[in-house]
Amino acid sequence: MTPKIDINNSSSDNTKNDNNLLSSTAKGASYLILLQLISRMLTFFLHQIILRYTTAETFGIASVKLELLLSTILFISREGYRCALVRGDSNNNNNNKNNKTNIGPVPENTLEGLEQKVTNASYIPTAFGLITTCLACSYYLYTIDDTVATLYPYYRISVILFGAAALIELCVEPLFIMSLNRMYFQLRVTIEGVAVILRCLITFGLTLWGATGSDIDENTFGVLAFAVAQFVFGLTICLGYSGYFLFKVKKGEMTLSSLLPRKLISSNGRTFWFDSTLTTLGSTLTKQSLLKHILTEGDKMLVSVLSSDADQGVYAFVVNYGSLIVRILFQPLEETGRTLFSKLLNKNGKQESKKMAKDVLILILRFHVILGLIFISFGTNYTSTLIDLLVGKKWSQGDAPLVLSFYCIYVPVMGINGITEGFVQAVASKSDLARLSYYMIGFSFCFMTAGIFFMYILQLGAIGLVLANMVNLCIRITYSWYYIRWFFQEEEFGSWLPSGTTLTCFGISWILTFLSQEKIGWQSFQQKLLHIGIGCICFCLVCLVLFWKEKDLIRDIQKLTKKKKS
Repeated sequence: MTPKIDINNSSSDNTKNDNNLLSSTAKGASYLILLQLISRMLTFFLHQIILRYTTAETFGIASVKLELLLSTILFISREGYRCALVRGDSNNNNNNKNNKTNIGPVPENTLEGLEQKVTNASYIPTAFGLITTCLACSYYLYTIDDTVATLYPYYRISVILFGAAALIELCVEPLFIMSLNRMYFQLRVTIEGVAVILRCLITFGLTLWGATGSDIDENTFGVLAFAVAQFVFGLTICLGYSGYFLFKVKKGEMTLSSLLPRKLISSNGRTFWFDSTLTTLGSTLTKQSLLKHILTEGDKMLVSVLSSDADQGVYAFVVNYGSLIVRILFQPLEETGRTLFSKLLNKNGKQESKKMAKDVLILILRFHVILGLIFISFGTNYTSTLIDLLVGKKWSQGDAPLVLSFYCIYVPVMGINGITEGFVQAVASKSDLARLSYYMIGFSFCFMTAGIFFMYILQLGAIGLVLANMVNLCIRITYSWYYIRWFFQEEEFGSWLPSGTTLTCFGISWILTFLSQEKIGWQSFQQKLLHIGIGCICFCLVCLVLFWKEKDLIRDIQKLTKKKKS
């Protein structure tokens, strides 16, 4: 049974509100996808130039070790509370002009009090981030001995700059939470878009400036170019959000006190700062974030500890290519989907809201399957050609093409895991989330075991890391899907898979492109043209079959993305 999405039925106020929420979320998703598209494509193309002036060791340190430092601080400090505070009761009215200044404690059950609960709790990640930053940076600095510091100039100061950049971002986390709950998607796109552009240009400029002659080993700045750029990124995020909300204060649309922590007062007269429900939920999700971070960034952890700097550079190179679609499309879908499910399904179980959430979930999963089949059928057989065209034979004749081919198979698994796990985080109760924390420990153990098995017993290197990640995500998808089926226990689910004709067409396309790569080759320019031409013909045939056999999917996507006017 194919799920049908009805966003035009306005039989009740609740349905109208759900439709408007769905439309706003879809519009927000398009904004975030546009942001990721611009930022990732700009980063991607500039990296192709930077790779020619940077050693594999320098690129590995910047893209694996320092990026791991940054993501560790940010993810552990804020991810759990972000998920919790999106679920918290808050005023989502973008035109809230309640300018009454409340000097004393705020009553907790008023509209102002509900939003103030979220605002107060949103300062916890900032305080927690200060501790996380100091601990993480201290550990990194401790591991850099004098030999390493001499080999890689500015390594220590780069660690400090990355830590400072993370802390600066965390300082405006309360403003980010407020903008997220009020669905200020354009604000986020504008600020982060400018920050990404500045980061790319500074990295590019300092790398070229530091290069002397044609010997990339003499690059003066090394990892410092990446560190300065990341610091400017964090500073831009901070100034952007602070400037926007201070401007709203100046215009009288909100008060300065509404941006700061204030005491709350309960119905029985007790005063307090933090709502116990939100803090408990945030703490539970933060514990999960630590485990999820190990599962998400475990590949970088294994590579950074057990591989050489040069091998880290090769792995970072492959991830830079393979994760492009993940950052552009999957991450915005996961974030907006999580927000949508939180808003729809935390309404005392309205049946109309549950049906809409179920239909949207299945629709997104079907979209991920189609996109994944495209990557598997075409991406796996064109990695050598792509790498050779972009950065030359130094990379295309090594292990990178084969690793990237496996990463193409890994991409759809990431997409499906992101949306199913996001659903669980959006609607699960505190007891369910606490139970999930214990399962996460098991998932972490399975991932580490799989990594050791593939990397060291089978000696598969970077390919082993990709396979270990696939094992990890498949286990997590299984758990999430089990929970989803339990949540919608009275509902029928449609199939994720496309029609048999569509699957057959994808299979034939993979065989033809594989034979083209093996028989025709990709080394010479003429071979590349012929190989790419065969792929284009197969892709056009696949598109025709999709328009023929998957009309319902295309129609439902159009309904979902169409702007609803109230």
